[in-house]
Amino acid sequence: MATDHGSAGRISQAAFMGMSSAFLGVCLIASGVRFYIRFRVQRELGWDDGFLIFGLACIVSAFGLLFNVMDTMYETEELVFNESGSFVIDDVAALITRTVRYHRISAAALTLMWFSLCSVKFSFLVFFKRLIRQMPHLEIYWSFTLAFNIIVTCFGAAVFLIACPYFTEDTVTEALKCVQGDGLKSSLAYSSAQMALDIAGDLFILVIPVILIWKIRIRWTQKIALSLTLCLTIVIIAITVARIIGLQWKGKLDSVWETFFTTIAAETGLTLVAITAFRTLYVAKAKNRRAQRTINTFNWYKIRSAILHPWSSDRTARRGGSENIPMGQFITNEIPHGTMTGAKSFIQWNGKFSGLDSAETRSDV
Repeated sequence: MATDHGSAGRISQAAFMGMSSAFLGVCLIASGVRFYIRFRVQRELGWDDGFLIFGLACIVSAFGLLFNVMDTMYETEELVFNESGSFVIDDVAALITRTVRYHRISAAALTLMWFSLCSVKFSFLVFFKRLIRQMPHLEIYWSFTLAFNIIVTCFGAAVFLIACPYFTEDTVTEALKCVQGDGLKSSLAYSSAQMALDIAGDLFILVIPVILIWKIRIRWTQKIALSLTLCLTIVIIAITVARIIGLQWKGKLDSVWETFFTTIAAETGLTLVAITAFRTLYVAKAKNRRAQRTINTFNWYKIRSAILHPWSSDRTARRGGSENIPMGQFITNEIPHGTMTGAKSFIQWNGKFSGLDSAETRSDV
């Protein structure tokens, strides 16, 4: 079956399975590295990790469901877009049964993928919440963005059920009409609204790191580097735009195109959430190197002082040790750890917000 219909549509079955499997593999590897960092380096888990775990569970479950009906999906694709009349049906009853089963499982898989994609939004929102303390106006905006994305999540999940609510063999004809003919306009309206709100939610989230980066006083090259860490939702927006552009093909709804880009968007989003933790390794190593250089300098200072001023240390000790203390001595033994991306550490230790000089920006991460 897969050999006969696997080349139907614009995305072949081999390309679909190959690319989605590769993206899923990268996603799982990146997530594994992230959780290693969280357990071994930071020794903590947060709500953002919880959303990542939920998203991974959804995408793996959805991929498993979709794999079971992949052949039928391409068989239906060829049936819908067949224009030469060469499509041969050996057993109509069996085809109807497979089509209804595919429609049910596809709706469940797409819903799980949607939840996986939305978990990316909430993971980024939880992380940005940590960075906007002492910024009341931005906290209000964050609350609005959170509420908006909750509404979008609920609406988007409902779309896969109400856009084409025909899941029985008696209504299989109406189910086929959802991608063509009279039902096409309604299906396109629901799908386009879902994707438009999806992009709006991502843009609302994107505003938060843009404001953060704009307010901190650091070099423009550092701002670019920080933007690459915080503004990763741009990649998801680009994939969603591609999904919208190719949704309709030859005057019909291309369900394979929609399913493929929904899968890729979810896997890419989860990967982006996972790799944001990688900077923590760099931050931790950099702090260790700086601390080591400071300790070495301090030891050299004490040796030199003992040789040139053998009595000064005794006088300093009798006065409470408050004179001529080198900068290195103020380094504590406990080096502050990084956050999810290390971006919070970067903002607090390498730059300050314009007009903000609170204890929050001077405290340990």
